[in-house]
Amino acid sequence: MAEDRLVVHSIIEVSMDPNRTSAFVSFSRPENGGMDVTVNKIMAALAEKNISFGIMKDAIEKAVERRMYDSNICVARWEAPENGIDGEIRYFYKPEQSVAPVENEHGIVDYKNLGLVRNITAGTPIATITPPTEGKPGKDITGRTVLQKKGVPVKLNIGAGTSLINDGAEIIAAVDGNLSFKNGAFCVDETLVVNGDVDVSSGNIDFIGSVSIKGSVFEGFRVTSKKDISVMGSVNNAELYADGNISIKIGSINSSIECRGTVKLGFCENSNVRCKGNVESASFVGGNVFSGKKIIATGKGVMMGGKYTALDGIEASVIGSDKYVKTELTLGNNAILSEERDALEKNNNELEDKIDQLSKILTTLTELAKVSKLSPERETMKSDALRNRIKMQNEIKKNKARIEEIDKDLELTQNVSVSAKRMIYPGVRLRINSSILAVKNVENNVRAIVDKGEIVFMPLR
Repeated sequence: MAEDRLVVHSIIEVSMDPNRTSAFVSFSRPENGGMDVTVNKIMAALAEKNISFGIMKDAIEKAVERRMYDSNICVARWEAPENGIDGEIRYFYKPEQSVAPVENEHGIVDYKNLGLVRNITAGTPIATITPPTEGKPGKDITGRTVLQKKGVPVKLNIGAGTSLINDGAEIIAAVDGNLSFKNGAFCVDETLVVNGDVDVSSGNIDFIGSVSIKGSVFEGFRVTSKKDISVMGSVNNAELYADGNISIKIGSINSSIECRGTVKLGFCENSNVRCKGNVESASFVGGNVFSGKKIIATGKGVMMGGKYTALDGIEASVIGSDKYVKTELTLGNNAILSEERDALEKNNNELEDKIDQLSKILTTLTELAKVSKLSPERETMKSDALRNRIKMQNEIKKNKARIEEIDKDLELTQNVSVSAKRMIYPGVRLRINSSILAVKNVENNVRAIVDKGEIVFMPLR
């Protein structure tokens, strides 16, 4: 009698990792005619474990077909969540600002340009901001949703003078000014404050806004502003230019000052000043001052030496000095035109003399050409002389046309005057419109006006 053999069916075992991200199947070899594994039996085993998502049926079919007994086969994988990306900010400028000599594109280092100022105009982008992304949830092998980690918005500090636009996607300059980084944010300051002097420590200043200097401006340095400049100290052998107003509390020495507004100084000594508005100072000594309106000597009101030109009027307490220092005062548009006319007449006389010399050269060369052929050098001389004579004749013609225009304008008079509250000394030369007067005697408390084409003094009331 044959020995009975025990029938053993294939046994399927299912396992999964604790986070339900993957599932594994293993099955044993059947014995003595036992039932073998099938795809459906494996699927049923997975269902008993509630594994319903990410099942890899191809892997199951392959394992069954190849009879991969006693192997740990991955038959299901989860769909991992896609985490969001954090928001990001990208700056177009470096937060840190180094103060050092600037090298231009030709490799030349400007030791007076230290890069202290970063000019920026309104509307200029400062930074772009990328918003965070949400990401995408996943599923584990039992079909349960696995939440993703959402991106975090970037922390933003919006500094003064800047704006957040385009639904929070961009930071721009809201005003014209100096770009700086303070307390974790870019700021745009409309006024540049220099807490000390403008010297080797600061370099030249060229600013799109107003400039406030707590100290002085020293020799060889320049301050330029698209708005106003104020200096609490003095300006010494320096240059100031502003599209607005300029004020210098102490005063100016041997400097060049120009603006489109008004100029106010404590004192003005041997300086060139030019502006469209009033020029005011307690004293004017030497230099060349031009005002599109009035020159006013306030306080002690001294105006001594130099040249002063104003279109609307000049006011002072003392004009000139007891040393008879040469002091020139020019007043009114007509006076400016008269000076221009004199310069044109002088230029024409000089040109006429040069033309006369050229004509003599041309006559001589023409006579020589009748005798023998001119050398190449003399032919060149003749051509140059002829060309220069024509050029000068055209310039004289242009000057004469301008003189005719000025003569028509000079027919108009202006009600302008020079006032000296205390005295005006000999050595002072007055030009009001087209009239000229050299002061011969000390005049007290007077106002100089034009009466019947002559400059006369009237008592001040």
